[in-house]
Amino acid sequence: MAEINWSGLYEARRSIVSRFGEIWDLPVDRRYSDVLLRGVKPGMRVLEIGAGDRTLINKLPAVDYKSCDPDPGAPHDFADVDEVSGEFDLICGFEVIEHLTLAQAQHLLERCQSLVAPGGLVMLTTPNIYYPPAFLRDVTHRTPFAYDELGALLTLAGFQVSHIYRLYHDSLIKQFLRRIVLYPVFRGIGIDFARQVMVVAHKVP
Repeated sequence: MAEINWSGLYEARRSIVSRFGEIWDLPVDRRYSDVLLRGVKPGMRVLEIGAGDRTLINKLPAVDYKSCDPDPGAPHDFADVDEVSGEFDLICGFEVIEHLTLAQAQHLLERCQSLVAPGGLVMLTTPNIYYPPAFLRDVTHRTPFAYDELGALLTLAGFQVSHIYRLYHDSLIKQFLRRIVLYPVFRGIGIDFARQVMVVAHKVP
């Protein structure tokens, strides 16, 4: 694996914050699938990394879907990202990258860069570290990625970050309390109500 460019990572993080603002400035969307479906078109070649039970395919239009996951209990097309072959219009990974070390995450994104077609998309979600329970409640989580760090890693891998979202849906009462009534308190102590962040990037043609 290539060594991590620490100074480049720092500068790329600063650039992401300059472009998108602080965590509280990011737009809120309900679910990752809402964002995903806005970018998926019939006929696209889609690779899902960390696909689990492959149920994502049931949410997509008619696409050429492939999955990558080491779990032998499901019929995945690839067991390791280094085994993946072909070219894809969209590569997605939902709640996956936080299970990797920083070096493994960098390698994953470099592989995505080599597999996605020019102009193609990468969509990733990860627990929002400004909502601590989202990361801490799972012992298999290895690396907490802030939104600017994930955006920076994608940038260093050769992608152009186009959108970053906070993902949150709840009952109307809880939304009112968290997004309006308690929002000043959350922001004052550096905590957010959104459980996940989602970064969308594309490969420059």
